[in-house]
Amino acid sequence: MSSKPLLTLQELAAQNILRNEALAISALQYLPELFLPQLLKQAYDGNHLKVLRAIVSSWPFPRLPLGALKKRTPYLETQLQVVLEEVDKLLIQEVHPREYKLEVLDLRSVGQNYLNVWPGAMDDWLPKTTQTDPCCSKTVMTQPLKVLVDLQLNNRGQSRLFSYLVQWSDRRKGLLQLYCNKLQIWSPSQQNYRKLSQKVNLDYVETLGLHSSCSPSFLLNFAPYLRQMRNLRKLALSNIREEHIISPEKRRCIITRFTLQILKLESLQKLHLDAVCFLEGHLDQLLGSVKTSLDELAVTHCNLSVSEWSHFSEFPCVSQLQQLNLENVRLTGLSPEPLQVLLVKAGPTLVALDLEDCHLEDGQLYAILPALSKCFKLTKFSFYGNQISMLAMKDLLHHTASLIHLRLELYPVPQDSYDYHGTPLMQRMQQHCDELMNLLKTFRNPGRVFFGTDRCDQCCNRYIYNKTIMCNCRRSY
Repeated sequence: MSSKPLLTLQELAAQNILRNEALAISALQYLPELFLPQLLKQAYDGNHLKVLRAIVSSWPFPRLPLGALKKRTPYLETQLQVVLEEVDKLLIQEVHPREYKLEVLDLRSVGQNYLNVWPGAMDDWLPKTTQTDPCCSKTVMTQPLKVLVDLQLNNRGQSRLFSYLVQWSDRRKGLLQLYCNKLQIWSPSQQNYRKLSQKVNLDYVETLGLHSSCSPSFLLNFAPYLRQMRNLRKLALSNIREEHIISPEKRRCIITRFTLQILKLESLQKLHLDAVCFLEGHLDQLLGSVKTSLDELAVTHCNLSVSEWSHFSEFPCVSQLQQLNLENVRLTGLSPEPLQVLLVKAGPTLVALDLEDCHLEDGQLYAILPALSKCFKLTKFSFYGNQISMLAMKDLLHHTASLIHLRLELYPVPQDSYDYHGTPLMQRMQQHCDELMNLLKTFRNPGRVFFGTDRCDQCCNRYIYNKTIMCNCRRSY
């Protein structure tokens, strides 16, 4: 018996119409407008190019969500080129019929739906379009077409899509404007962001990711462009390291110039720092430059000095966090007080807490338990990869009894479940995990709860009790 979902009435109707392309084109003017998005989708998926051209040339809606149609196909395939060609023909027409309403061509694929043909929340970040006089029978295009795109640039230069859009923008100066909401740059280079700043209004970038750079001086070169991103809400830096040793003075200069631009980001809400080796020793300077109250803070795969950790909870930006992620920040031997203070400050707002692979021990856990038990909005708690005894695990579950909104809980297998070599003992682990689960059920009705071992030294995999298979490295014992 087939598990393929049944087609809707609209899908069946579009399927029948597209069987005869000539008939489909002649029938377009008689079809209900609300049926056109479904017909466009199926014409695109089925490579009905003539019908596709006809639909786009008479598109009656303010938005054309093209990105939702190309989610699983490469950029600049035949269908995409056909649509862009028809939009280009519309652009160069000096006078448009009254039914012409196209204001936004949306090439973004993530979070898009082919039915999003009317302005809505997805366009709130854009400048407002001035409406033309509805009494006129003809509409003269005075506003440039807004072309929305999420860009990913790498060390090979511009993406094919970005190159095409740049050339299109050059050919139709004043008729279209590129807007980028999410910008990801790998191996940043001066060439990448100089061309970007010339063709895209950086005012409207809300998400920026800078990744995989062996030359930290790019932070210095990028600073003027970061200054233009006045509406930036999320900044992510990852894998920033130095291939060649530079002097402490130069390092300090680069970081200071970069953090001066962060001071001016008045809309910043999310900050993600992953494996930023170059910034280690200066993370307190970076966090101190954030003047907004962050919703999300992720500092992962980093080594924190005693000084950095001791100041971690003092910055105003961490007082109203909704999500805190310290995955793979080794806290062994560091004072638990900064984390305790941080949980007290953010407790009223915190909904997700990730302390995975922080290598916390019993004493540190006991220090933060009172503050943790008051994080009443917490829905996700990740605590894998910490060295906690069975007794301390029971106390942890006692203290989380009042956290009734928890929906996902990830706990470490107690250290009592391992032998002296750190190998999990299956029978003992089963006994301990079952006992902890039964204990948790006496306090509240839990959501999804999992117990995971430490990562294997050889393959780095983590065994999840009753969910995954133990790796071969450990099975051999």
